[in-house]
Amino acid sequence: MSSVNRLASREPLEEILKSRAEISGIEYIKDILASMSSIVCILNKQNQIVFSNDILLQKYNFDLEKNILGVRPGEVFKCVNANNETGGCGTSERCEYCGARTAFEEAWSKMEKVIHECKITSRKGDEIYQLDLEVSATPVTFESEYLIVAINDITEQNRKILLERIFFHDILNIAGSLQGVIDLVPNLCEEEQETYLEVAGSLTEQIIDEIKAQQQMIKAESGELQVHLRILNIDKVLKKLGDHIRFHNVSHEKEIKILNHTESKVICSDETLLTRVLLNMVKNAMEAVRQGEEIVLEATDLVDRVRFSVHNNTYIPREIQLQIFQRSYSTKGNNRGVGTYSMKLLGESYLKGCVDFTSTEEAGTTFFIDLPKITLD
Repeated sequence: MSSVNRLASREPLEEILKSRAEISGIEYIKDILASMSSIVCILNKQNQIVFSNDILLQKYNFDLEKNILGVRPGEVFKCVNANNETGGCGTSERCEYCGARTAFEEAWSKMEKVIHECKITSRKGDEIYQLDLEVSATPVTFESEYLIVAINDITEQNRKILLERIFFHDILNIAGSLQGVIDLVPNLCEEEQETYLEVAGSLTEQIIDEIKAQQQMIKAESGELQVHLRILNIDKVLKKLGDHIRFHNVSHEKEIKILNHTESKVICSDETLLTRVLLNMVKNAMEAVRQGEEIVLEATDLVDRVRFSVHNNTYIPREIQLQIFQRSYSTKGNNRGVGTYSMKLLGESYLKGCVDFTSTEEAGTTFFIDLPKITLD
């Protein structure tokens, strides 16, 4: 049976309770699972939880029958893709690239133990969390066939490694460029020196900006980031972004077109966080286009919101689109993958906006953030 057919329906609660009773009757099963440090649950053929150890219940303060029995793992972890109209965890288009679903499918088809890493974007109220999980799925047969699933939370371990790797990678690249400019200055005429010193100043600002960005991400993920709202002039925000990107290495022989179609020309927001979100959009767009091409940074009015958008003429393949906001997912190599994640985290959890994108072969790609039109009291 294909995974699509298997997940299209669920066993009713009475069948789930029968499965739980069957497993509970196995000698020492509770003691064995209770002795394990991982979250452990047992799934039926529809990937519904029919049994779990106490760690899952204690960690999330769940009631077994109310919150656990009959649900699927993604629903326990509040995965944003589990709340969909097609049938819940494992059934949406985005689930196709889920490490947990892949582990379950391979374990069922091969009837052997499978281990995969799984990245889950979890939403609890207005808060967004990125979870990195190591998922082990092992088929077993009691009276019926089941999967024993062990889940280890490796979020903090992966986050620390990734942020440090990206931070040092970017800092060293910019510092290397700065050193190259400084080495050239003594050998240049006075007019050329002024130009190169301007470049050196810009590179110095980029180093400071990267350090601040690292601090912001650490505070944002720990819930300690403070939001400072004030009235911002949109023209100045857009100009600052244009000036910032002008000497960045991603902008070499590329252009940025800036448009402001808003009526009020102002917005109430946190300038530092908004700049961080938009700068990530601008950098990504610049990296996507070729020399001689341009990107468009634009501000427009919606009914009760202001949209800031960044457009480029390239297309993002569908399989990449489905994973775009996951932390550490990137098509640019191992030292990338925080930019789009930070857009979502800062733009939605802290600025209370909506961050998303569109991408088609005909129209290209546009990332945007829609921010509410609010005023200071």
